[in-house]
Amino acid sequence: MVDFTDGTTSGVVTTDIIPNQGVKIIQVKVPSTFVWGTDQIIVDLGDYGASKISGFLAFEDYTAAGSVVIAATGTTSVSSGVLTFDSTGSDGNTVSGTLIVFAY
Repeated sequence: MVDFTDGTTSGVVTTDIIPNQGVKIIQVKVPSTFVWGTDQIIVDLGDYGASKISGFLAFEDYTAAGSVVIAATGTTSVSSGVLTFDSTGSDGNTVSGTLIVFAY
């Protein structure tokens, strides 16, 4: 298993889509080397003015060409304002994707 951390892992790009509006919608671009069903994404919510989440959506580029996108599965945990997305339950493809986090 590999931990992909925003700001330190090549290819992980995290953006606050709607800044300064109270609720945060954070988009995490998952790199093409991510193994769905094995790897984790780690995001420091404090970098975006948040400490907790109210939900998330995960999407996997089912084909390397990005022509088919599917909903991915996983679980989250937040400890001391750091979010860990564990993609356990996904299909094992090594492709890019997107994680949308609703944080506050």
